[in-house]
Amino acid sequence: MSVQLCEWKELPKNMNNRLHTICSYMAMFPPCVPHYFIEKYTKEGDIVFDPFSGRGTTVLEACLMKRKAMGNDKNILAYLLTKTKCDVPSKGRIISRINGLEKKFNPNSIDITAEDPNIRMIFSDYTLKQLVFLKNNLKWRRNKIDTFISAMVLGIMHGSSNGYMSLSMPNTFSMSPNYVKNYIREHNLHRPNRNAFELLLRKLDRCYQKPITKGKVYNQNAINMSYIKTDSIDLILTSPPYTRVIRYGQFNWIRLWFLSKTGKEIDRDLFFSQSLPKYHDFMLKVLLEMKRVLKAKGKVILIIGDVKERTNDSVINLAEEVWKNCAEPLAFKLVEPIIEDSISDDSKVSRIWGTKKGNATKIDRILVLEK
Repeated sequence: MSVQLCEWKELPKNMNNRLHTICSYMAMFPPCVPHYFIEKYTKEGDIVFDPFSGRGTTVLEACLMKRKAMGNDKNILAYLLTKTKCDVPSKGRIISRINGLEKKFNPNSIDITAEDPNIRMIFSDYTLKQLVFLKNNLKWRRNKIDTFISAMVLGIMHGSSNGYMSLSMPNTFSMSPNYVKNYIREHNLHRPNRNAFELLLRKLDRCYQKPITKGKVYNQNAINMSYIKTDSIDLILTSPPYTRVIRYGQFNWIRLWFLSKTGKEIDRDLFFSQSLPKYHDFMLKVLLEMKRVLKAKGKVILIIGDVKERTNDSVINLAEEVWKNCAEPLAFKLVEPIIEDSISDDSKVSRIWGTKKGNATKIDRILVLEK
């Protein structure tokens, strides 16, 4: 398989749309990647679908390009972030809702003594009372304004500048509570008093943009996407989970607290395996479902990173594994040679304060398949 020119690298990384920055997410790919392939393989009005939608990058780019966008993710955090980008309310209505919530907030009526001690070590009592109030009052599943505000809350919950609500820490993901606890002690960190309502309005000015086209998102298992009609999709563009690289629940335990979930609950429902044969079996089932929903001659773009073996540090070309053991046996066609994309930054490598990294590598490979 030959290395090809990654033409999307000539495009703006975020495609000049601020809404992509509403909340960071583990292993997110830059918007220029889906933009390039959507433009190459679809036309206006075509249906673009991402069954592992993550923060909704593919869905948002499809909406911006006047395609019919659909997303899906079993992870409630990813589902919320994708939902946010599918139907954006007016900025004025968001501002009114934030101001209304602030007027309703009464710190004396909020009891935080029963909150998780691991959460209490990250936020000041002043800020945590506001977070608990927002957590209890934002009905994000039913109201798109509350969905948008909830996504902004998740985006500013923790980070290293005064635009975030926590003590200084990375904003992309969270390491274990014990790691955070030790780091706080070693660096003598203090919980800042931050006004959540003020920070939300500042975040809104930084991230707001409204696509003309709306999308849809589902919260299903990618192996059985019953809401998606057979032979209905023009293009599937996604980055499926890699073997044993990321525990999305564990690495988002702070944000999941705001959604009344734990990392263990989420990881129990998501695919994660040490076994390459189990990964083959999972991807076979996923591709079989993709084949069902695709139109004849429909395309599948899979962005799959190489991973390191834990035992001997050797590297597995996971895209090649998926092609040989999953896609080719299902009679998919390889439209072009597997594309190698070298990642220049650390966006695909799990890190904490620049000192620890996981089993992802700086090589992504892209499979372009046809039904």
